[in-house]
Amino acid sequence: MRLCLKQLALWIWQLPQHLIGLTLICLLKADKREWKHNEIKIAYWQFIPKSRFGNFISAISLGEYIILKPRSDYDKTIPHEYGHSIQSRAWGPLYLPAVGVPSAVFNNLWDRLFHKDWTSARRHDWYYNRYPEKQADLLGGVVRG
Repeated sequence: MRLCLKQLALWIWQLPQHLIGLTLICLLKADKREWKHNEIKIAYWQFIPKSRFGNFISAISLGEYIILKPRSDYDKTIPHEYGHSIQSRAWGPLYLPAVGVPSAVFNNLWDRLFHKDWTSARRHDWYYNRYPEKQADLLGGVVRG
């Protein structure tokens, strides 16, 4: 009983991310999958991009929902997104402005607009060395480089 109340409180604490995550899962018609990382089972939702909207999202973590398209680097992507889930638990309703906006706008958008001439490796290094991506890697146990 106590565990259920704690889980309910955490779900409410992360409510904005959960609502957006559930909406994306429905819009993208994502399928639930499971992955094991450091003895922790992680549920994630995989989708096949069928629209421009789906092509824009590579991987996103919203509360307890990790949504990503099929890829080959799950060993780093899922733990990284799991790190964002840990950030979400800590930040609660402030996760979107404190983590989501810097990640989406200042890292993704900035990179796409101003680093077009950079090599893929340089862009990759730049992206994962910025807040909040570096912290998500640390929390998810991802070692890069």
